[in-house]
This record gives sequence, structure tokens and C-alpha cells, in this order.
Amino acid sequence: MYPGPSQGGPDPYYGDGRAPRSRGGRLLPAVLVVGALGGVAAVMTGLLTYLTPVADDEPYGPPVPQAANTMIVEDVPSPGQQTAPAQQPQEQPQQQDPVAAALPSGVGPGGLDVPLTAAAPTAAPPLPVVQPPEPLKSKGVVRPNKLAIPKIGLMAPLMALGVDAKKEIQTPPLSRPNQAGWYKHGPIPGAQGPSVVLGHVNTRRGAAVFSRLKEIRRGDKIKVSRSDGTIAEFTVDGVEQVSKKAFPSKRVYGNTGEATLRLITCGGVYNRQTGHYTDNIIVYATLSATRRV
Repeated sequence: MYPGPSQGGPDPYYGDGRAPRSRGGRLLPAVLVVGALGGVAAVMTGLLTYLTPVADDEPYGPPVPQAANTMIVEDVPSPGQQTAPAQQPQEQPQQQDPVAAALPSGVGPGGLDVPLTAAAPTAAPPLPVVQPPEPLKSKGVVRPNKLAIPKIGLMAPLMALGVDAKKEIQTPPLSRPNQAGWYKHGPIPGAQGPSVVLGHVNTRRGAAVFSRLKEIRRGDKIKVSRSDGTIAEFTVDGVEQVSKKAFPSKRVYGNTGEATLRLITCGGVYNRQTGHYTDNIIVYATLSATRRV
């Protein structure tokens, strides 16, 4: 007899007294570890996909109304032909947010410590903080180049935005999250009227150019650099958060006697069923100073 493992001596078959491990036995623990890690990675990927909201590529509101250039030719009735009286088109009632309708008129000051709410549907834009100067008058084609908001550390390039096939305002490409866009069919920032700038609040990769827009409050400064070497400085008059179902088109796009600016992004709750945010955050500002660089 030879001493076995139970007797403490070396075994001629098992060698040092430990049970033999086949090749498959050595691979089994590694396979289990890799499989477990793969399962954890799959679960984490699923959670991140679910928890991370995607960028809202929905239009930020109705496009600026465009003047119609189409000439309408009416049929002339023949002699003796009876014609029905012309029917006046009925104006469709504008959809109103019941929550906004119950609020007092006027846009709030904004800021993190002030809950953003919607003004009354018929409210005018907020009053300017300072006496606005004369709007800038440009010679030739002038474009805005950069947008700066010192309060939130924002410095972003500006691109021109038009309208898409649905006649809705375009949005900056999702592949360039730090890009803001100026609606080119409206006034250039610094000229008379409301200039509109849009940007995303986030993308799948994280925060985007207007992720901190809700932190702005009345009195903060916004600077726009222009291609003619001038800088138009605006002072924030107020900030509001409004349902997309009751977008205040007249308050945002309505003509003004001064040079004004509107910054628009998404806000509210991200609806995973529709793939869009429920609200818009709108910053209202008025030109307060100009200078040449």
C-alpha cells in the first residue's frame, strides 16, 4: 500500500494530496466570473439607457408667422347668377394652459431660488430692467457669431437656423451639443425686434449648451458678438417655464419697439412615452448697451 491523501503522505497519482483538476475544471471558474461581469454590464447598460433622457428634438414653438405673397383670384359670377353671401373664416380658439391661466400676469424674475412658472396667456413681455438704447443699424449682411452668458459660464458659437419641411423652426444638430442657433428669418441680435436663439438642454452624452438656462434671473447679462465687430449686450428682464401645449407665440415672437432677445430651450418633465420634454424655458432680455471691439 501507499499512503493516500488522508494519511498525509504524497500520493503517486495525486502528487501533493490535492484532487486532480481537469482542463475543463480550471476554465469553469473563469467562465463563471466572465459571465457574471457580462451580466452586470448588461444590467448597468440597460439602467443607463433608461435613466438618461435623450435630447428633445421637438420644435420649441410655432414658427414666426410669414407674410403670404399668394394672390387669390376670385370667380366672377355671370349676370343673373345668385351667389351665397361670403362666409367669414372663424378664428380658432387658442389652446390655453389652465395652470397658466390661473396665474397672475407677468413673467417671473427667474433664478434657482425662484420657481419658474408661466405667465398669463395674454400677458405682455416683462418690462425692461434698464432704459434701452437705440437699436443697432447694420450696413450690409451681418450675422451673430458668439453667445456669452457670464452668470452660468456659457460661451457658445451661433449658427443660422431656418425652417424645416413642416414649417417649424429647426434646432441645432444633436451631434454638436454646445452649439446654439439663431433664427435667421427674424431680427439679428441688436436690431429692432425680437431675436430668437435656441439650444438643447441635454443629449444622450450629457448636458448641452442651455443646460443651466433656468439659473438665469432678472438683471443678468447676455452678450452677442456680431460679424460687424460690434457686441450687443442684453439685460435679462424675466424667465418663465411654460407648457409646450400653450406656447406664448405672441409674447415671444411679437414685434417690439426695442432690440430684444429670446433664449429658448426645453424644460419640465421628460416624457418617455412621447420622447419629449413637457415644457419650454424662455428667457426674455432687452438691449442695454453696445460697443465695438
